[in-house]
Amino acid sequence: MTVSQKEITLTQEKILSKDLLLVMVISFLASTAITTQMGTLPLYVAHLGGTKGDAGTVVGILGISALCLRLPIGGLLDKFGRKVILVIGLAVLVADFSILNLSHQLGFLFLLRLVQGGAMGVEGTAVGTLASDLIPKNRLSVGLGYFSIAQTLPQAIGPLIGLYLVENYGFNSLFLVGLGLTILAFLASLFVSDHYQKGLTDCNIGPQLTSKEKIITVPVMIPSLILSIICLSNSGVTAFVSQFAIERHVTNIGYYFTVNALVTVLMRIIYPKFLVTIKTSRLVLASLVFIVISFILVAKSVTLFDFLLAGSLYGIGFASILPIMNAVVLTHVSDQQRGRATAIFSASLDVAYGSGAMIWGFVAMHVGFEKMYMISGVFVALSLGIVVKYRKVIF
Repeated sequence: MTVSQKEITLTQEKILSKDLLLVMVISFLASTAITTQMGTLPLYVAHLGGTKGDAGTVVGILGISALCLRLPIGGLLDKFGRKVILVIGLAVLVADFSILNLSHQLGFLFLLRLVQGGAMGVEGTAVGTLASDLIPKNRLSVGLGYFSIAQTLPQAIGPLIGLYLVENYGFNSLFLVGLGLTILAFLASLFVSDHYQKGLTDCNIGPQLTSKEKIITVPVMIPSLILSIICLSNSGVTAFVSQFAIERHVTNIGYYFTVNALVTVLMRIIYPKFLVTIKTSRLVLASLVFIVISFILVAKSVTLFDFLLAGSLYGIGFASILPIMNAVVLTHVSDQQRGRATAIFSASLDVAYGSGAMIWGFVAMHVGFEKMYMISGVFVALSLGIVVKYRKVIF
């Protein structure tokens, strides 16, 4: 077989198997349950009499809690398999949403968000690892791009659903819908086939990467760091764009999330073509530039169109960079390290979104939302230098 024939064969290898599609459905349902609270929880906290700092804490504790469980869960996934851990995580998520309507106090909300974050960390790490097991290794970047659509679509419909429910039926309906979605995800998880085989080694990785300490390498940590910087900056938009829009007298801001997510989905469908024609490092650098511009535009937005354009630019940038960085991490570890590698990568995003929401909440209290978004753009600009420095190592 010639090189060109081999490339065609690899390109045509099937990605979307029945099991992967089921994992995507589970991820979609669970993520939608969580994203219905995007943009609504700060409003709920304000309704309960809390401050912007309180709102940032309630939003951010989700990521911090998830972070605390990601790494130990990654080890359990590699030791016991993926399905049992997924089912447990979803069961806890169902229980959390079941009792969210029982109290309307900030302290109780904080506790339940803490539990919700831990369950999300378990579920998210499990489905991500399951997906990486099911995708052909030679098409990992493309396959992860498709899989991430199941996590991106909820960002399009979740905030809209949440804002619609709150405006028309009150905050209790928000948690009831979340409960229904998590129950469906739990039931679907019972039918997942776990293809992970414990004890096998990956001959393509070699023994030098099979020990636990060797998982902490540049190809694992640098992509995780870059995504952490991006998500740290974006956490301020995710948590506070609804309140910022109110200050700017802009209505229907929920469409910001919808346009952002739909553009992201569209880009992830077509971006495999970019991988063929554009060098990966250049694609990453271009994506970062789009993201920086999007934050600057959010800061200066005064109309809904401005916000939607900013959301589109962020979607274009983030669509390519996430699956590329995720694939870099997973191609540099063995099959028996994928649970831990996924946990490290996901934990970096948890740190960003968790600490970011709290940090930006307090920053906004002192300098306002506009300057806060300008500062967040500067952080992403710094990651351009990291990519340039390490591009020969990670790409």
